[in-house]
Amino acid sequence: MKEYILSNKEAQAVDDYTMGELGYSGKELMKKAGGYVAMKAKNLLNHVPGSRIEIFCGTGNNGGDGFVAAGELSDWGAHVHVWIVGTEDKISGDALYYYNKIKDDNQSINFLKKAEDLENIQDLHGSDLIIDALLGTGLKGDVRGLYADLIDMINNSNRPVLSVDIPSGINGDTGLKGGKAVKAVKTITMGFLKRGLLYNDGPDYSGKVIVGDLKYPQESYDILDYETYLFKKEDLKKFLPKIAFDVYKHRMGKVLCYCGSPGMTGAAVLVSRAAQRSGAGLVISAIPASLNTIMEIKLTEGLSFPVKESEKHTFCKTSLESSREKIDWSNTIVFGPGVSDKKEVMDFGIELLNTAQKPFVIDADGLKIFKDNLDLIKKLDSPILTPHIGELSFITGESVDEIKENIIDFGRDFAQKYGCILVLKGPHTITFSPEGTATVNATGNPGLATGGTGDVLTGIIAALVAQGLDPFDATASAVSVHGAAADEAVNHLGFRGLIAGDLLKYIPEILKQYDELKH
Repeated sequence: MKEYILSNKEAQAVDDYTMGELGYSGKELMKKAGGYVAMKAKNLLNHVPGSRIEIFCGTGNNGGDGFVAAGELSDWGAHVHVWIVGTEDKISGDALYYYNKIKDDNQSINFLKKAEDLENIQDLHGSDLIIDALLGTGLKGDVRGLYADLIDMINNSNRPVLSVDIPSGINGDTGLKGGKAVKAVKTITMGFLKRGLLYNDGPDYSGKVIVGDLKYPQESYDILDYETYLFKKEDLKKFLPKIAFDVYKHRMGKVLCYCGSPGMTGAAVLVSRAAQRSGAGLVISAIPASLNTIMEIKLTEGLSFPVKESEKHTFCKTSLESSREKIDWSNTIVFGPGVSDKKEVMDFGIELLNTAQKPFVIDADGLKIFKDNLDLIKKLDSPILTPHIGELSFITGESVDEIKENIIDFGRDFAQKYGCILVLKGPHTITFSPEGTATVNATGNPGLATGGTGDVLTGIIAALVAQGLDPFDATASAVSVHGAAADEAVNHLGFRGLIAGDLLKYIPEILKQYDELKH
């Protein structure tokens, strides 16, 4: 089953439906969740019997998971101290049931009601493990008062912290820190991933994220308006087609690239080579005529095609006239990497998009033609746009901060409104379909933060689309391949030394794992 990623509102709806309509027991789900916490705590400790464990709980369901974990860890021989922020009368529902259980078992329980109560907490430096079950995903606004002081105390203890569901202080929707946040080494999140674990401050504060599988059935997720799920490397097997034994180069896809300008021919080369390394049968790089010699030298297997150029040696409207035959020939067209943002190039791009009835992958400088001209996207047949947040901010006029605060909803709304496939590049790159589906990429690493890696991604996307995959499946798959190639490259080269061209070596190593012939 897919690994879903939910907003706070979606998570609440799924939980309510699972318990209210499907009849799942809230007590059993909390018991299972707390059991996962206890098991992960055990994995973090060298020896549970005799270990000192501090569990900080709120009065809601997040605290309830902490109460269950406290009972199990005590049964295994740990010295557990439960600290509850609030008062006993605020505990209710399933959390109250498990609170009463540990209370009846004479568990060490203390309430923290005011700042002075923090003085009752033993020196946390002597703890073997701290479990954070304070706030969960329900945080609204900034952490203040007693909670803020307690979070400081936890973070200053220099002891390993296991957070329940999400580190306290991290917004479950945005991943932004609410003034203060617990710094965890591991986070055990229940049932499904939360958006806030993946973006902004979330990854830095969550440590290693583990999903506790509560065994929700698929029906629990069928109530969602849109699917958002993690695209893992192993998912590639579902989408990469088998290769016919009698296949030939034209059937493996034909890609036409309009890329490059003076000083930026490297972008054109990276796109072309990435498309070839991703299985495209034929790749032609259309290039301003005066730059063709450079391309002839740099490309061996790829073809170059000189087109008429402007006085500044860039694409211009006459470039289109000299390459119409190649447009008809192609299965997929790339426009943008390294073309520059000169007016004559923008005019060329607009005319190209208006006249060529082909699947388009538009990246880098090519995206700038949509500034104050977003309705042009609607005229195309599900084009693939690949901006990073800064580029999306530029073409929409929305600030980077506004996009980051609501990254999934913003991207989904954009893709639906303009009828495009949107690849929003960054940590955990997201691919949005025109219908509203979003896949969050599970591969990739900071080694991709170097010039030219986006050009490589563009080439991979173009190749998979040209090979006949559904454009959305092709795009999400390409993002995964791109990240997986970077993961492989980092194993050999490290983060700092990786450059875009290194990815070309590792793309085939990723794809060969899924090569399969038709019989």
